[in-house]
Amino acid sequence: MNNMEPSPGALSGVRVLDLSHGIAGPFAARILGDFGADVIKIEKPGTGDFSRYLEPLDQGAPPPEQSLLFQYLNWNKRSVALDLGAPESQQIMQKLVSSSDIVIESFSPGTLARWKLSADRMLEWNPRAVITSITNFGQTGPYAHYRASDLVFQAMGGIMHISGCVDKEPLKHGLSQSFYCAGLNAAYISMAAYTAALSDGCGEHIDLSIHESLASELVLNMPFYAFLGAVQGRRATVQDPFLGEPIQTRDGYLSVQAGGGAPFENFADLFGKEEFRDPALANGPTREANAESIKALIEDSVKDKSAKQVFLEGSRKRLLLGVVQNAKDLLDCEHLQARNFFLDVDHPETGTFRFPGELAKLSTTPTTVRKRAPLLDEHRFDVLVSELGLTQEEAASLPSEQSGKEEEACQTK
Repeated sequence: MNNMEPSPGALSGVRVLDLSHGIAGPFAARILGDFGADVIKIEKPGTGDFSRYLEPLDQGAPPPEQSLLFQYLNWNKRSVALDLGAPESQQIMQKLVSSSDIVIESFSPGTLARWKLSADRMLEWNPRAVITSITNFGQTGPYAHYRASDLVFQAMGGIMHISGCVDKEPLKHGLSQSFYCAGLNAAYISMAAYTAALSDGCGEHIDLSIHESLASELVLNMPFYAFLGAVQGRRATVQDPFLGEPIQTRDGYLSVQAGGGAPFENFADLFGKEEFRDPALANGPTREANAESIKALIEDSVKDKSAKQVFLEGSRKRLLLGVVQNAKDLLDCEHLQARNFFLDVDHPETGTFRFPGELAKLSTTPTTVRKRAPLLDEHRFDVLVSELGLTQEEAASLPSEQSGKEEEACQTK
């Protein structure tokens, strides 16, 4: 496995208690673990975090160890199965919270309070702790108890309002990006609050809404209205071909944009079309007025060429181009390989798989993958006996199955 050597890390010595499930909370806790924090993941006895059942799955592995997505979201953690609703868990949770610097949870509002594990209670146990609650729409308000999905978040957050073409249906961004966006927000706000707690000794309860995290991604909608009095919408049916709309090549799609500092006439050399030496075409409104004929020129030039070939040639001419890469293209991408972006991570039940690695390459405080994702309840005795002081018998006697009290997950699967 790459990058598996122990490293002190920027958050070395920080303990994170991960009570979350799904994608957003586990991703946030994992990011903190990547920076060196000791992350203890508390899971539902018997079945564990429901992301253990999210695709892609290795069908050859035994449940609940099949999910490769779970492995991606939960490396650099230790797992303890604990029924949070059981009375016998109260004392253990008090010890865990008291020894933690950051607690991340993603239950529906009021769930932990019913189990006598509210944020206020945890702050009584540890006044310096940062408690980060990740919910669909926040702890309070008219939508607080609404269920939601990635589709709902992207629609209500405004992302889909500007995605796609105006004459067609709105488009949702791929996979589950709203949850990853919320996870990133949760990670850095938790670090900010922890930094403040180091200074003044006061902990904090952070109320993070996935919906609001998505809304914060909108960049141009407010300037559009403030400066133009216009409401930003989806792409026009006819527009300047140099605004990035994907254009089909022999084996994929190319994105072409004006700007970037190079003379516009360099496109004449790239596309082999003398028409692009016309100074008038360096002007956006002129290109928009002749959008169909200009797009046809580009399509004719690239129809028998490789998208990557055109991209690389254009890059050498300092032109602003993009290429749409599929999964195989990304795995073979020379740029990502040169940055050691992908990691081969071994797991005792699934074997070795390749995963995306660093979110950003930081020179002073690099991230590392010190340990693969844990098996369910793998570290029960390490944590409960060696660190919290329970006897072997006490640790072994804790329920191995969930009690009748169902946990309430915020995010839908």
